[in-house]
Amino acid sequence: MTQEKSLRDKVHGIFFISFAIINLIIFIYIKYYLKDDCECANDKVLGLIQPIDFIMIFALIGFLIGIINMFINLNRGFSSLPLIGTFFNVGVLFLCLIQVYMIVIFLKRINNQKCIEIKKCQNKTLKTIGEIISGLGLIIYIIAFVIGIMLVWI
Repeated sequence: MTQEKSLRDKVHGIFFISFAIINLIIFIYIKYYLKDDCECANDKVLGLIQPIDFIMIFALIGFLIGIINMFINLNRGFSSLPLIGTFFNVGVLFLCLIQVYMIVIFLKRINNQKCIEIKKCQNKTLKTIGEIISGLGLIIYIIAFVIGIMLVWI
């Protein structure tokens, strides 16, 4: 006898498949299409890390978390351990917000004078995406926060 999956399990599966695919697309796009062409927009943020490197690393980690969560619900497992579960949940949420922040910073930097002068990183699609994300402003962070919450509690 097969057991019917609950609505939460279905949403969980769809969400993590989508999350894994989106992060894989981001990783491949940056690694194989943008990385060398957009060094002009890749100055370190707060003197710590370059946006492209962080975006690539988190996209790869996000892809792996998405794949693992499709088969093993890490969120439920960690939630049963109060201190570890809270640390995991807050950490994932924080990383999602930083990921969006780095993407916004990078997309704003492609329009800086340095990139325009050397005619690098001037892809029309990338500029359009940058303008949309910049135009959304605070809304993009709210969306990232909601996605982070879903990541943690689904």
